Amino acid sequence: MIKKIYVRFRVSLLPLGALITLIIIAACSSTETGIDRRNPPVGGTAAEYGFQYAQAIAKNGNCDQALPIFICLGNQGSGWELATHSGGVCALEAAKLWSGPLHRRAAFFKKSRAISFDKPYYQSKAALYEKGLKMLHRAAAADWPDSQAALARALSAPGSTQAQLQEAKLWVARYDRNPRRKIYGSNSIEKNTRETLAGIPLPPDTDPAWIKKDLRPIPTHDPFCRSVLHTRPTHGQHPGFTPVEANDGNEDLPAPETVDQPGRPQPQ
Repeated sequence: MIKKIYVRFRVSLLPLGALITLIIIAACSSTETGIDRRNPPVGGTAAEYGFQYAQAIAKNGNCDQALPIFICLGNQGSGWELATHSGGVCALEAAKLWSGPLHRRAAFFKKSRAISFDKPYYQSKAALYEKGLKMLHRAAAADWPDSQAALARALSAPGSTQAQLQEAKLWVARYDRNPRRKIYGSNSIEKNTRETLAGIPLPPDTDPAWIKKDLRPIPTHDPFCRSVLHTRPTHGQHPGFTPVEANDGNEDLPAPETVDQPGRPQPQ
């Protein structure tokens, strides 16, 4: 009798054990970034790999460490609107969580010695916030809808000046008319923002603020940017980047799927 009960009990545990095993495998094979540890993304250029890495650590709330990468990528110009937008959002988030000048945390740049936080916009909360607005302006002017929405929120926050409210109203209007937003059916500007701006007049259609401006490249000789992009500086009268052979990774950055340094959650 006891033997029969034991056998029945043992058999009944098998499905539960199998289920637990599957749960453990699933948990170990992915991270909060959605990247499968056993089958991480490969291919593409070093810049694209850097973007994946920056997105991964920013998603875990480490915007302060992702920001230098986003800045390097956004400086490449057209085609990097999302990186520019992400950098702007990260700068605003890091300014909101300000506890002192930003600094390099070794866990995120184990192999890169070129990273530097000596730029003026890393040294004060106000300068960092202004840097974020400038990055969002660049992407918004290039018709990146999420940047237009982010600017509308930032410029219509309590305490905004009349000029800021007027600009915020412009970005709401450009967002609503944006073909890219309509393609994806995006509608991320909140009711409170629209109500705040309801009585604000729009600039005339002849105002240059309505004109789309392509995201232009910003030449730089920053050693860290060259390490992220795997590029070398040009010589002569045209400073900037000269691409070298693309590869499928970046030796200066850890693999995104190995990053497990959660910080404060980043707001959507």
